[in-house]
Amino acid sequence: MPVPFSSHRRAALFLLAAACLLGSTAARAETWPSRPITLIVSFEPGGSTDISARAVAQALSLELKQPVVVENRAGAGGRIGTKAAAIARPDGYTLLWGSGSSLTAAPAIYPNQEHVATLVPVSLGATQSFVFVTNPDLGVRTVQEFVALAKRQPGKLNFASAGLGSSNHLLGEIFLAATGAPVVHVPYKGAVMAKDAVIRGEAQLMDEVTSPLIGALRAGQLVPLFMTGQRRDPAFPDIPTAAEAGLPEMAIEGFFGLLAPAGTPPEVVARLNEAMRAALGSEPVARTFGNLGFTTVYSTPRQMAARITEGRAAYDRIVKARQIRVD
Repeated sequence: MPVPFSSHRRAALFLLAAACLLGSTAARAETWPSRPITLIVSFEPGGSTDISARAVAQALSLELKQPVVVENRAGAGGRIGTKAAAIARPDGYTLLWGSGSSLTAAPAIYPNQEHVATLVPVSLGATQSFVFVTNPDLGVRTVQEFVALAKRQPGKLNFASAGLGSSNHLLGEIFLAATGAPVVHVPYKGAVMAKDAVIRGEAQLMDEVTSPLIGALRAGQLVPLFMTGQRRDPAFPDIPTAAEAGLPEMAIEGFFGLLAPAGTPPEVVARLNEAMRAALGSEPVARTFGNLGFTTVYSTPRQMAARITEGRAAYDRIVKARQIRVD
């Protein structure tokens, strides 16, 4: 005769299963990491994003006692690698070294970027100011002089960007909206081409994070108007900040940080955050970041989330106000 399957027995089995599940989850958290970790970089090898990621990866490897291997997934202005990280298995073995442009500018202008908001912030790693520059032959040295010249020649001056919808494009649009300068946007295929266009005089204005422009600035090929950081850059102490240039609304910095796919166990995120604190305090990371012109910044996950939200809101506003579209 069959034994009745009582509700008490069902409850007991449910509790046993739940206990086993919790036990296995705890075991996974305790043993993580037990194998190499992939750190996705959504830009090409050799750039500042890649170089900074490799320094952090090496330091994290020492902290976590497992190799952290950089994997470059470049393309579409960082959107390919960012998506690859967002949809990866949330087991702590695939992470993203994310950039502010991919996390804030791209979602503001490109469609189908919902996956970006699902990424789990771990910690900021670094910030970097943008610098607005012009051609020395233009004969201007301040924001006020540039804007006055542009208004005397409406539509005659060009603003070069690394591409439609890039972070320096949107930041430039914020500048044009704030100053009322009647300047024409000309997108180029990357920051190097935009920089060369300004040096040649094809364009008269661009903005970019400092590291790719250091050589041209020191050689006098470009004239700096201001930096977007809240403090002057020790490497360029004569360049005023946005606030000093009369543009406090332009105190917008680029940033980099570590993120994980949605669903990554909180224990793993917490351990990664601890490892990031130690990694960012290491001498090799400090040296690499200093050479790149970065400011090292550790944060809690919540602080990083707030930075992303703030940046996205600023770009959302300018995209709407300037009616910027991508084809």
